Amino acid sequence: MSLLELKGEIGKKAQEDVAKIIESAKGEAEKIIAEANARAEAFRDQRTKALQRELDAQEKVELATSRMNQKGELLLLKSNWTNSVFQEAEKRISEIAENTGQEYEEFLIKLILEGITSLKGNKFVIEANSRDLKTIRKQLSTIIDRASKIKNQKVMFETAAISTATLGGLVVSKEDGTQSYNNALEARLSAATLNLAGKVYKILFEGDKA
Repeated sequence: MSLLELKGEIGKKAQEDVAKIIESAKGEAEKIIAEANARAEAFRDQRTKALQRELDAQEKVELATSRMNQKGELLLLKSNWTNSVFQEAEKRISEIAENTGQEYEEFLIKLILEGITSLKGNKFVIEANSRDLKTIRKQLSTIIDRASKIKNQKVMFETAAISTATLGGLVVSKEDGTQSYNNALEARLSAATLNLAGKVYKILFEGDKA
């Protein structure tokens, strides 16, 4: 092979090698680009899913908050209705006390006897508002007789104006002040509210299943 032919053969071989290198580099570049695109797509999918989870979580929180607010408003409404029952009861009790009829007189006597039954001793002080004191003093002999039978001994009473404003009823105390029994109408209504609130609630909103 002549020198010219040898140069030509070497040049042809070099061109083929260059073409292979370029083709190989092109393939490698396409592979790198494809991998980069795949990673970018995977990242976008992860980010999209993460954002969706955040949105779902936020939506659940907002829904739960909304439900809690609605539940709170409903409970408040029911509580107000329940309270209105006892407010109406207080109004009616006040009206009965204001009328001071025979039924209320007997009620006051009953409150006194209930008080002395719960206390020791035989000397007591009855405190009531000015209206009820008139009734109590008018019935005092009857009260003493009935109280003495309960205690099996002579019972003595003093009467005094109650120190706080009250719808009616009374407070019975031992003469020495060591014990007392609060039978003011407000105290009885408060006790009834605690004992009956659940039952009233059920009657109002669930029906009386008792």
